[in-house]
Amino acid sequence: MSRHSYSFVVPAYNDAEGLQRHFEYFFARPERIQLVIVDDCSEDDTQELVDTVEPPANVKITYHRQAINSGPAAARNKGLELTNGDYVMFLDADDLLADCFFDYIRLSPLMNDADFVLFKYHLAHDAEQRYSYNMHRVDNAFFSRIGDSGFPAWAFTVAELPSALNTVNFPWNKIYRGDFIRNANIRFPELRMHEDIPPHWYSFLRARRFGVLAWAPPLITHYETAEGGRATNYIGEQRLDVFPMLLELYEELYGHKFHELLLPEFDAFSTSLFDWMINALCAGNSDEEKIWRNRYREEIERFRARIETVNQSDEEKPLLAFWDP
Repeated sequence: MSRHSYSFVVPAYNDAEGLQRHFEYFFARPERIQLVIVDDCSEDDTQELVDTVEPPANVKITYHRQAINSGPAAARNKGLELTNGDYVMFLDADDLLADCFFDYIRLSPLMNDADFVLFKYHLAHDAEQRYSYNMHRVDNAFFSRIGDSGFPAWAFTVAELPSALNTVNFPWNKIYRGDFIRNANIRFPELRMHEDIPPHWYSFLRARRFGVLAWAPPLITHYETAEGGRATNYIGEQRLDVFPMLLELYEELYGHKFHELLLPEFDAFSTSLFDWMINALCAGNSDEEKIWRNRYREEIERFRARIETVNQSDEEKPLLAFWDP
């Protein structure tokens, strides 16, 4: 049995079938595993499933049911509070880890004192598809560019690899040292839109070093469907929360000792996000899309004006040194 323990935080909402797949996977593993299931007020048989499964001795299930439906961000934060493993990872209920996941993690820079590692994934659009060997375009470009750099256990500082900031802000493509993620004040803002952005960026900004498993195969399958009700397709008021969130992130970046290297990555990221909001999300000719296209443009201009205010300030805002080597 592995001398290290692993905690997996799984927000669950009406996906008992997905949880059953996780149980089948983890119950067959020899590692010491904690499955933290945070039930976001499911109306299916999620709780009954958890109550009736019989995990092996090396697997512990920690179950928590939210008092009210609060979304995946709140569920992940609560789940993180309940973790006790040496390593921590966030999973969605319908994700699937690769059979080789633990084999590559044991070779990863986590074993060389990195605070977390970033790895490749299969992005699938069909529930029957397990191995797509496809990622979002920006991630395909990033992993292709660095090749097998750092094989097998080299760890980077954010100054050495600032382009890592601009990988897609997913919660499930990283595994963390437990002491780092629990103590570096990396949390999900409890919002329904864009809540994955801050923990992704703060992970890189606050880590001493991180690893990139560019030399490893994809270690997880994540399913994305084109359903109209997905949050990605939402147009409306809730998306405005991204602007104060981005401003707070920019202020920390501006105070980072390597800010001259990092701010161009933020500019590229925010420009791409704003272009998507205006020219893709609100690209249609409906009255709703026209109204929100104009509203988002106004908010983008306000945001850029506030950024200029930060740039012109003489006040130094040093990065909180959670993990200053």
